[in-house]
Amino acid sequence: MSRVFLLRHAKAVWPTTGQKDFDRTLDKDGIDAARMLGETMRRMELIPDVILCSPAIRARQTLEHVDITPRLAHQEAEKLYSGGPDAYLLAVRMTGLEFDQAQSVMLVGHNPMMEEMATALAGRGDPPTHPSFVPGFPTAGLAVIEFDAPLQDVRPGHGILREFLSPSEHL
Repeated sequence: MSRVFLLRHAKAVWPTTGQKDFDRTLDKDGIDAARMLGETMRRMELIPDVILCSPAIRARQTLEHVDITPRLAHQEAEKLYSGGPDAYLLAVRMTGLEFDQAQSVMLVGHNPMMEEMATALAGRGDPPTHPSFVPGFPTAGLAVIEFDAPLQDVRPGHGILREFLSPSEHL
């Protein structure tokens, strides 16, 4: 069995004149939500083997404030900033190939890719059928999707959404 964690970055400030989207930082609410999510993840023992994080500042800050140490590795992944859902799926599969002992990976990235990935991977209902799933995939939202296959064989439509944590409802 394997698990894919999809974490959307926490709430960020709006860009200032001339500021690049890439350089946006978290606002106070985003920092608080990321910290609460980290506490909840530790309490629920939702600790991934590998974490892949978008290099965008708001994604890196989210991971910093969630403060979860993966069991095996943490890497930045440019494709989680610039790529679409196919790039996110490829990142999951490549993690399974690169870290053969990994049974779980957490992607820290952006919408709309997070919502599209959750919907595509869970595949059992559109949106995925879980009592706490929030369409629109809120900032600092976390989906945990389980598969009967190893990470390198993860396919759309074959996962089950086991947890969905949202700062407004569950943290």
